[in-house]
Amino acid sequence: MNSTDTITLLCEDTVDGIFTAIYKAWELGTGHTAVQVEDGTSMSLFSTYRKVDTDSDIAFRVARSVSRKISEEAYGMIYNAALSDRPGKAQYIYKFLQKGFKAGSDIVNYLQDDDVRNVYEMSRFVWRESHKYMGFVRFEELESGILCSRINPRSNVIPLLAEHFNDRLNQENWMILDTNRDFAAVHKKGEEALLIKGVTEEQLSSMGKLSEREKEFQSLWDCFYHTIAISERKNDRQQMLMMPKRYRKYMKAENN
Repeated sequence: MNSTDTITLLCEDTVDGIFTAIYKAWELGTGHTAVQVEDGTSMSLFSTYRKVDTDSDIAFRVARSVSRKISEEAYGMIYNAALSDRPGKAQYIYKFLQKGFKAGSDIVNYLQDDDVRNVYEMSRFVWRESHKYMGFVRFEELESGILCSRINPRSNVIPLLAEHFNDRLNQENWMILDTNRDFAAVHKKGEEALLIKGVTEEQLSSMGKLSEREKEFQSLWDCFYHTIAISERKNDRQQMLMMPKRYRKYMKAENN
């Protein structure tokens, strides 16, 4: 390794993975380290790459330090940014924290700084997308009584949705699956939702058929929708603004 080379720490694309890599990078020295999600991004000739295993305890220590030494607002920003799908997010968060531990809570206002602005924009996009899905998520009841939903978001909003529905559907058994990432929130009545990787749409489909009550509700909704529709007042443009097509894939009732 050349003394002028950068050490780039590769991590898994999770909040804990990114926080762990940032901690390890800090230990090696911020002047010659970088952090990158291990996602097939092209490698640089002038960097040495090291794989970092995710450590939840280390990630918790990073989260606690950010909350205490910078601010809760700064922690919320980097947490949401870590759920983004934007390339280079880990490095933006790393640079944000380097500056944040020096500037303190005011760092969130330094939007003229490229690293701060990028973290802010990523955080805002993830927050907005998660809030749209909080209203657009459509659950279907299976014969077993489990409520299931599929979504295909740009960002990894499953952790934010899990927290939201933990409170609102605490006495129900439910699952929300991100079909883009094979990542699911699984909730057992009265408990906290678990986040599980490697859950496929095929596995969800194999959990059972729709309940008769669900089929009846879907039929009633279709009837209601077509009954109240007024062709003269149809406004496709306004409909697109209120609900873009990318949110609709799993909202239409299926024929079962």
